[in-house]
Amino acid sequence: MDIEILLLLQQLREILGPYLEVVISLLSNLTAAAAIAIPFIIFWSYDKREGRVLIAAFAGSLMLNQIIKAAAAVYRPWIRDARIVPAASALSTATGYSFPSAHTQAAATAFGGLARNEQDRKKRLLYIFLILFTAFSRILLGVHTPQDVLCGIACAFVMLYAASGVFHWMSANKKRELIFAGCAVLFILLSVAFAMLKEYPMDYVDGVLIVDPKEMIVDFMLSAGFSAGVLGGGVLEHIYIGFSSECDNRTKIKRTVSGLAAAGLIYLLLRFLTPVIGAQFTHLIQGFCIGFYAVCIHPLIIKKYM
Repeated sequence: MDIEILLLLQQLREILGPYLEVVISLLSNLTAAAAIAIPFIIFWSYDKREGRVLIAAFAGSLMLNQIIKAAAAVYRPWIRDARIVPAASALSTATGYSFPSAHTQAAATAFGGLARNEQDRKKRLLYIFLILFTAFSRILLGVHTPQDVLCGIACAFVMLYAASGVFHWMSANKKRELIFAGCAVLFILLSVAFAMLKEYPMDYVDGVLIVDPKEMIVDFMLSAGFSAGVLGGGVLEHIYIGFSSECDNRTKIKRTVSGLAAAGLIYLLLRFLTPVIGAQFTHLIQGFCIGFYAVCIHPLIIKKYM
């Protein structure tokens, strides 16, 4: 059934033409990129508490996505059925396993979090539209099945609900934050061990491995490092820094631009470690440093200078 839906949409894509296909792919990627930035922008400049919940949900959502992908090891649609021809413009971001859709899950986590607390009906409908657009675009482009995107949305909503519940539970007692942090660190370590030790399918096509587990583990490490950085940095910020998200519009722009630019710079500068320690541990360090900077170092800079 899922393949038949993709084949039907593939015919629609052929009618629409290659230029519209490129536009849809670009918009899909931009929506996912915006979803990554939104929790931090909320945290830095609008609502610190809600931002913390969104960041926690996003980090947890990334980990859950990678764990399910590693456990299920579902191949991409065009590997499962040769009749599927994915959009060439979407292939660069459609690596590794297919289930669940990371693009959709990221969008559902960020925009779902915004919609959850939005009182303005038009804005809430816009956020819902962005989630549905991202999900539909991944199917239309032939890089995901309906099951992939539906699971991504479900996982996002589960993590939003879980993050909100955990923060409510922690707010009653400061010691609970340390207890949760310890349990979360243990979970991250066990997840990394699972990803590295698990046996993956080793299927070849024309002598080429369909999905290289080493490349899949690279993505897993980035998510694990990011989650650990957000976790550790968040605890330190809450205990020792305590910055305020209240500021004027000009300061909001300064905080956002400087924070996102610094995170991107950290990612690029740490790439030099790859020849020394390998891609897997480089991505682990990159993820950790970006997460730690975003929730601890940048708030410290904000408190002192912005």
